[in-house]
Amino acid sequence: MKKAVGIDLGGTYIKAGLVDENGKIIKKQQFPTLAEKNDREIVLTQIEKSIEFAFEDNIEGIGVGTPGVVDDEGIVYEAPNLPCWDKINLKKIFEEKFKKKVVVENDVNTIAWGEYLFGAGKGSKTMICITLGTGLGGGIVKDGKLLRGGKYSAVEIGHIPIDYKGPKCKCGNIGCIERFVGRDYIVERAIKGIREGKKTKIYELVNGDLDKITPKTISDAYNLGDEFAESIWIDVGICLGAMFSGLVNLLNPDTIIIGGGISQAGKILFDTIEKTIKERAMKILSRDLKVVPAGLGIDAGIVSAGALIFQE
Repeated sequence: MKKAVGIDLGGTYIKAGLVDENGKIIKKQQFPTLAEKNDREIVLTQIEKSIEFAFEDNIEGIGVGTPGVVDDEGIVYEAPNLPCWDKINLKKIFEEKFKKKVVVENDVNTIAWGEYLFGAGKGSKTMICITLGTGLGGGIVKDGKLLRGGKYSAVEIGHIPIDYKGPKCKCGNIGCIERFVGRDYIVERAIKGIREGKKTKIYELVNGDLDKITPKTISDAYNLGDEFAESIWIDVGICLGAMFSGLVNLLNPDTIIIGGGISQAGKILFDTIEKTIKERAMKILSRDLKVVPAGLGIDAGIVSAGALIFQE
């Protein structure tokens, strides 16, 4: 049985595991990233420790999912939550250290590959995968290969503009989809409505403390029959559905996978996305499309990073 080390690098924790070629985790552990120390060498040492935990002499290699843009040489650019995480060649560093093949990929591209190989996208010909949380990340697998740009990981789905007159995104662009469906912007929408006088159970659930509103609060209110909470999720679903409509027309995917914390809004979100795609995308291209939740669960990052090694 072939095995690989999977490293899921986050701003707070590094999740490490030994993964077999069927996507089964043999062992796993979590390590603090220590990004708050603002020292790149400290983070690199933590990654090294996490690899050492999962390492075995007979592994096929080490897969690393990292925030940021990754080029075809394994160099990482522009990861804002990690100190000095720009123009750093993770592939070279860890191949020299461990004398094994190392594959480095953007974290959400990594998740997309794991979902294709072992999760909800298994058997797809063309698959789009997004994660919804603080922001929106995405990855695409087409004809059994992870889609990348000419040199870089690309597939920055969160920064596809859907409104050229829309609000400014943190990336500096105008009207990006992330600016409408990211965690903070969903919460911002709820707070704005409450301040405008909307009657909603959201206010009651936080006892009037607007700083305590989260997407889960909005979901809880929706599950209690709250019409304002329902309108928020419908609007988020319409925004996502509009964006996906363009991607459906461009790529004709057979599967769209949605993961991340915001996806826990559940049926109201998925139904609205599907309805919007059916209304806006070309009928024949969306006819057989499936929109499904991610399938790998809480260990998706580890499994998917290990899966990077199991590519042709």
